[in-house]
Amino acid sequence: MVPRKGVDTVIRGFAQLLKQRHLKARLLIVGGEAETPDPQTTPEIGRLQAIAHELDVESQLTFVGRRGRDVLKYYYSAADVFVTTPWYEPFGITPIEAMACGTPVIGSNVGGIKFTVKDGETGYLVPPKDPEAIATHLSRLLENSQLRSLFGRQATRRAQEHFTWQKVTSAVAALYEEVLLGKGKATTEVDSFAILDRAFESAMVAVERSQRLLRPSIQAASQAMSTCFSRGGKLLICGNGGSAADAQHFAAELVGRFCCPHRAGLPAMALTADSAFITAWSNDVNYEDIFARQVETFAQPNDVLVGISTSGRSKNVIAAFKAAQRLNLTSIALLGGEGGELRSQADISIVVPATETQRIQEVQLLVIHLLCELVEAQLLTPQESDSTERLGSWELGVFEASGQRERGIGEKSSLSTK
Repeated sequence: MVPRKGVDTVIRGFAQLLKQRHLKARLLIVGGEAETPDPQTTPEIGRLQAIAHELDVESQLTFVGRRGRDVLKYYYSAADVFVTTPWYEPFGITPIEAMACGTPVIGSNVGGIKFTVKDGETGYLVPPKDPEAIATHLSRLLENSQLRSLFGRQATRRAQEHFTWQKVTSAVAALYEEVLLGKGKATTEVDSFAILDRAFESAMVAVERSQRLLRPSIQAASQAMSTCFSRGGKLLICGNGGSAADAQHFAAELVGRFCCPHRAGLPAMALTADSAFITAWSNDVNYEDIFARQVETFAQPNDVLVGISTSGRSKNVIAAFKAAQRLNLTSIALLGGEGGELRSQADISIVVPATETQRIQEVQLLVIHLLCELVEAQLLTPQESDSTERLGSWELGVFEASGQRERGIGEKSSLSTK
């Protein structure tokens, strides 16, 4: 037990917690040169005892002394939270041991700890020498048993998925193989998992924010599409690159089918699909008008234009929206980031609250599927589960298949530190 371990910071954070929240909590400090905590044998214990006396938390603090690894697991498991906040730590083994026992960890954002502890998932990372941050996160965990339990389960899973001896030795062996083969920098299995974790987490954040913010605009867009179809209109859909693929995907879901296996097609056309026209017009005239020209050619009253763009700055999509305005067509823009110029050009804008292109595209695909589902529900809701009705040219009903009903259209109080 030495000053760089930052146990004094933990004591100061613990004292702030007791002063601010008046919790009945106890801090166990494990470590030292002997099993019996002795300031003579371990001078750092004497220094820490003086700090505890100064902060008036002596009665809530217990020095346990050194414990072997065969016993440490019981301390990890008994604690509600494990705290380790050194200002220098190259490895970060103790957080893994605590996580393997299902205990959330508050650790310094340094060395190996910042890799082993997943901030906001298996515990929290805090700056070294920051008692206030420790107090804040201790309060959050100790006062929310459900959050503590969730972090504990996720901690166990992370330890098992990334830090078993088999995982670590496999990663080390792979690294040696890469080096021996002369490949230089190696992407280890652990690196790959880190990439996967970051991608999944950022995608989930984008989806959760979209769920909170986009419901009104998605509902408005689906209603505009339903009105278009019920009046005999069609959807004209455009976009570039990945958005061009999404435009064709969108049209395919509507012309084909989405949830209901028994309905006529809903008229939709992707303005990205005619390669002969697009290449000819781009070569002979210009690329910026490839969608506007088709809008001017194919649009009829009651049609709706849908533009897909991650940035909202695609010039040919903007030109198509200006053509739609001249023809008095309703327009829907599926965008990302700040929405760009298209946000102000569209009658209805669905702007995914994300900045990374891949996250925007992932949520846009979810929005496309939601629009298809909502349109089918709004247009083709059956009146009775065993009835079949006619609405325009669509045949409606609820159907049974393979014995399953398919969707018809519409239808603990202690802390420890080491």
